Amino acid sequence: MSAGWAPLLAALGGLASGAAAGGDVDLAKSARTGSASEWAGRRVGDVLDPDAIVRVVLLKAITSTTADRDLANIRRILRDAAAQAFLDAPAPPAPLRLGHDDSTWEAVVLTGDGAVYGFAAGGDRACLRGADGRGGCFALPPPSP
Repeated sequence: MSAGWAPLLAALGGLASGAAAGGDVDLAKSARTGSASEWAGRRVGDVLDPDAIVRVVLLKAITSTTADRDLANIRRILRDAAAQAFLDAPAPPAPLRLGHDDSTWEAVVLTGDGAVYGFAAGGDRACLRGADGRGGCFALPPPSP
């Protein structure tokens, strides 16, 4: 096993006990095809309650700040966007790509009930994809003052 995967596997390792039996999650190939977001019109907080998040695994951060700050920003985005509706636009084909080659942040978000979401943010939007293949994007909330 590559040493680069060790931190990710260690971060995810403790979740098997809290996740459903079987514990494996497909965020790579679970995307559903469709012309619009399956979560269009629903609020971000109805899909992913920011208070239910127990772990954020940072996979990518194209920033000049620390990882702790990047992780705090991802949590802030999800908290501040909780009342926003998902956009009526197709989710990207892969959970950790926004339809272009680059994003600012990519992460895996885990909740206390064992749910797992792919998260990506960049430009003016962020996207979530659930392990069941449903996904959607929402406008990024403005940065904190």
